Amino acid sequence: MDPDDERHWYGIFYYDRDDPRVVVPKRYGWGRTLNYGRPMAWVWTFGAPAAVAVLTHLGRH
Repeated sequence: MDPDDERHWYGIFYYDRDDPRVVVPKRYGWGRTLNYGRPMAWVWTFGAPAAVAVLTHLGRH
């Protein structure tokens, strides 16, 4: 499970179902990115902003 393996990178997105990590080091420089081969990465990508939107909407009423 080498995060530098070119076959798992699609532009800036990392996708490897066999890698159990949700958060992986970026290929270049420092920082982290999500492993979109893991379902929890999709929850973070769409679920967190949706939760903020719902809470904001509920807070206005």
